[in-house]
Amino acid sequence: MATASARSLPPMYKTLAKKTLNENQDHVPAHLTSFRRWISSAPHLKVPNDDIFLLGFLRYAHFEHALAQKRLDNFCTLRCSDKVISQWYAYPQLSHPVVDTYLSAGIFIPLGFLANGIKVILIRLGSWSPAVISQQEMRTMNNMNFERLMFDERCQIGGLALLVDMSSTSMEQASQWADIKTSRSAFKLLQEGSPGRVKHLIFYKESKVFDFAFRLTEMWISEKMRERILRVKDDMNKAFKKIHGLKEVLPVEYGGKCGDINTAIERCRAEFKEFYSRGYPLKDIEVDESKRPESAKNYMKEYKEVDSSLMGNSGTFVKIDPGD
Repeated sequence: MATASARSLPPMYKTLAKKTLNENQDHVPAHLTSFRRWISSAPHLKVPNDDIFLLGFLRYAHFEHALAQKRLDNFCTLRCSDKVISQWYAYPQLSHPVVDTYLSAGIFIPLGFLANGIKVILIRLGSWSPAVISQQEMRTMNNMNFERLMFDERCQIGGLALLVDMSSTSMEQASQWADIKTSRSAFKLLQEGSPGRVKHLIFYKESKVFDFAFRLTEMWISEKMRERILRVKDDMNKAFKKIHGLKEVLPVEYGGKCGDINTAIERCRAEFKEFYSRGYPLKDIEVDESKRPESAKNYMKEYKEVDSSLMGNSGTFVKIDPGD
């Protein structure tokens, strides 16, 4: 079991946790004891007994236990019981060829930390080849890559900034990424189950296909998330002005000052393999729906189907240049 320790945190993160998350280090052990007591009373859940993992949900909820309980239940339920999302958690072994293929592509690359504690993640849609890595494999590997950040207390406290690069995307890439069924599931996972606290969501070089897909999926985006979306088109300076210190952690290919993209990809590969060489910490999560108590039902809000009329009349096809 990984043990959370105030001594392992840089002073800046201790201060940040106290200021923004209502965290009192002296009270953390008591919070963990209370959280574990609730878990032991939830007959439908099998959850890792890991301090840092559990702290991620308490910190997400600013130590409000009812919210932390709901989030943890949702995380486990989506992972195990959702027909679409559960497929994204069938993690391959490190020796499987898809792992190195994915890591070499550089689709999901954790970068550095901003001065305010936020972790920056670069997502490059154009680096994903559907002919080589299926959408299900890509989303599975992205989840696997993200999951290791859940065990970094700095990410729990500081939150995340996601930079989604849509340059050089093909029609096939854009249409698969924006598929309504999977997009709905992805938003559901991000907004209902993930303990990751997204502080900024930046879209770079969006296409007309993205504009159309974004309009369709807006109904699923929470008001809080809407306020954190920044669409910069071709101008990264908009992001640099909005997010102090972003230039210092981005690769030079994005106008940054922190090495090139290949260096970032290789660093991600090394960190990914080092983390999972120690095992898969969340592999034993289980949910038994037959044992779910009434009090643990209806935790998630409904993500409605998109009105079919928004997709146009049947048989209508309009060709859009994805690079426009």
